Amino acid sequence: MQHIHSYYSPNNLYNQIIEGLNKLGKDLSKITPDDLQPVDEFHIRGDIATKELIELSNFTPEMNILDVGCGVGGSTRRLSHETGCHVTGIDLSDEYIDTAQRLTQLLKMQDRVKFNIGSALELPYADNTFDGAWSIQMNMNVEDKQGWLKEMYRVLKPGARAVLYEVCGHEEKPIYFPVPWAQDSSMSFLAPKELFRNTITGAGFKVEVWNDKTVLAQNAFARMRAPKGESIMPELGLHLLIGNDIKTKSYNMRRNLDDARISLIEILAVKPR
Repeated sequence: MQHIHSYYSPNNLYNQIIEGLNKLGKDLSKITPDDLQPVDEFHIRGDIATKELIELSNFTPEMNILDVGCGVGGSTRRLSHETGCHVTGIDLSDEYIDTAQRLTQLLKMQDRVKFNIGSALELPYADNTFDGAWSIQMNMNVEDKQGWLKEMYRVLKPGARAVLYEVCGHEEKPIYFPVPWAQDSSMSFLAPKELFRNTITGAGFKVEVWNDKTVLAQNAFARMRAPKGESIMPELGLHLLIGNDIKTKSYNMRRNLDDARISLIEILAVKPR
């Protein structure tokens, strides 16, 4: 757990993001979620995928939603921005949560979007608290998937929907490292998609939607090539979160997808009434 926490705790992240916005000539008093998209939508297909998940969720303005593994809060804020719902994000990384809170204040969204530091395996909320849940690409870093999903199930009200967007592995094909979520196999806990689906239902959920998005993920990484020499980084990008070897990690994503070592699944699960 500690080495995963360290991986997701870059130093001085908020100030680096502000510096990037300044270099791009952005007016900090008029920042929008779209301005932050290059750095705060840290998942495959970024804001395009987030908008698809929002449509799938059918969350409405009066709802209170929990985002488990929220990172720096990009999709948390976009969910609230697009639907008007209240969202609470939780993440293990204190650096991510500090950055999430400060970016939310920059966007003047702190009345509807809150953040807490905490573990997905011990959510600091009472049973039946939330009207819905949202978890984007958590599976790969959580070894105790049953514990994570049971905790999510516990804090949801009966009838509530949970939206998951997850990378799954392959039983017989180890993946190429490094990847965006892990430098090596000690940090990566991918489950094959059949096993992951069984774990979701084993936690009590009913799976209502199971969309395989692997081909779209392949398209997203299709242009990635093995980097040669030192890469020039953009002013604002995911390298601020996961390091300057992001092009190697992206190239390995292409290899893993093309070799069917990983798949990408969009899920809607419901806690029965």
